[in-house]
Amino acid sequence: MAVVKGSKQERLSLVRYDPWHRFWRSFYFLLFTTVVAAGCFFGGQFASLEELSALGEERDQLQEQIIASDKEIRSFRQRVGVLEKGGEVDRQAAEGIRQTVKELKIQVATLEEEVSFYKGIMAPSGQDKGLRISKIDIQPLEKTSMYRYSIMMTQVADNTSYIKGLAAVNFVGIEAGKRKIIPLRELDEKVNELGVKFSFRYFQEVAGEVAMPANFKVEQVQVVLQSTGSKAQRVEETIEWSQKDV
Repeated sequence: MAVVKGSKQERLSLVRYDPWHRFWRSFYFLLFTTVVAAGCFFGGQFASLEELSALGEERDQLQEQIIASDKEIRSFRQRVGVLEKGGEVDRQAAEGIRQTVKELKIQVATLEEEVSFYKGIMAPSGQDKGLRISKIDIQPLEKTSMYRYSIMMTQVADNTSYIKGLAAVNFVGIEAGKRKIIPLRELDEKVNELGVKFSFRYFQEVAGEVAMPANFKVEQVQVVLQSTGSKAQRVEETIEWSQKDV
């Protein structure tokens, strides 16, 4: 074939055709992909087993606390029964025994409340699952217009992972004849945001002290929990201030 002077010349190369070479290359690539996938799979399984083991240990600890509390309740009840039947004791010791019985009954009631609390987390009834407000407690302090607040939050049943979010607390009342809402951050100097951040697996308590304005008459306490994530929840509860005997 004639070559024209000045024209672009293309070089040709000969490559040996080997069908087995392509086959082995594909085979090794497939083998490598399989090994990597298997490694990821078994690595994930191992991590899941460790997480399940940790959750099992936490569950066992809670169950041990429940069993120990049940035993202590039975012991207190037996002591209460013995003391209540001790009518033969002299009059001088009677008042001391009555006081002891009263204290033991208070301890039993407290322990029963704790057992009920733990059981409610581990084995809830019905469809009561997810983020919950277990208790809102307001108590007066010795100093005038000072109160201690306590909010117990729980994650019922679905507690395989931590739940995070924000707890907002508002005090609703009357000031100068008008309805007014005061957020927690205006009453508690330790709170600087719109609410208090929470992060827990089973339960968490938010507590602190507030100084109530002298000309502000509180009527209600509002608590709003807002969790974040793919299963975000919003839980609200309002209690009457008069119900807290403050």
